[in-house]
Amino acid sequence: MSAMTNFYFTEKLIQYGRKKTKSKSNDVGLEYCIYLGFLDQRGQATDAGKNLMQLIDKSWLVQNEDYALT
Repeated sequence: MSAMTNFYFTEKLIQYGRKKTKSKSNDVGLEYCIYLGFLDQRGQATDAGKNLMQLIDKSWLVQNEDYALT
């Protein structure tokens, strides 16, 4: 995978973490995703994180802006 694709997944996962924790801090979103295994300790998206973002991006049931998955 290209560096831009990895960056995209990382940014989207941090945004997801911020929304789930209702935080304005990227650090909180990052720690949330690391804790759940969506990002590794270096901040790179894991396979689980990539699969989650692909599911959210392609799902008709989830509004992309709200990340309604629980």
